[in-house]
Amino acid sequence: MEDLATKIVPLVQMLIPGFICTMIFYWLADVKRPGQFERTIQALIGTGIITLLVSGIETVCQYIGTRWFVLGEWTSNTETASGIILATLLGFGLAYASNHDHLYRIARKLGLTSRASYPEWIYAFRTSAGKSVVLTLLDGRRLFGYPSVWPTDPKEGHFLITQPSWMDEAGNWVDMPGIESYLVSNADVYLIEFLEEEQAV
Repeated sequence: MEDLATKIVPLVQMLIPGFICTMIFYWLADVKRPGQFERTIQALIGTGIITLLVSGIETVCQYIGTRWFVLGEWTSNTETASGIILATLLGFGLAYASNHDHLYRIARKLGLTSRASYPEWIYAFRTSAGKSVVLTLLDGRRLFGYPSVWPTDPKEGHFLITQPSWMDEAGNWVDMPGIESYLVSNADVYLIEFLEEEQAV
């Protein structure tokens, strides 16, 4: 049993950077989480990349130490700390790039893909940020307002609509004095209209 523990603990320590990287990425990025097996594979790939980067950092530090000045002794603790720091930075960087469509934008310009880094649902709201919307509910009622919050999943979650107005039977927008916002379940919404600036009520 002790022999098994001595083999497993170093393996887990070696894989920690990859799991940290994927954990941070899926916490922050607006992407669908894959299954546990696929995330484990991604963590293993991340660990491999981070290990290569740490080896590169070690080589650079040794070069600096032999040519100019010594920063300190390179130990296993230094290697572990470097891996964790790199994993954290890589996780934040990938999440930022995903949430701002940087990598996919470059790929689209190169003709490698036509997709965005996040689903069409999120893409629609991000590219229309600040615009007013009209929610047509399943019962036919129509609600105008500004989405302060929208669900990240097209089937679940809620809209927080500020400055709301309902359309009456005559087709006129009726303001709701005293009401700051409505929280509308996504399950009750049939259609979403994004209005141009000049069409704002």
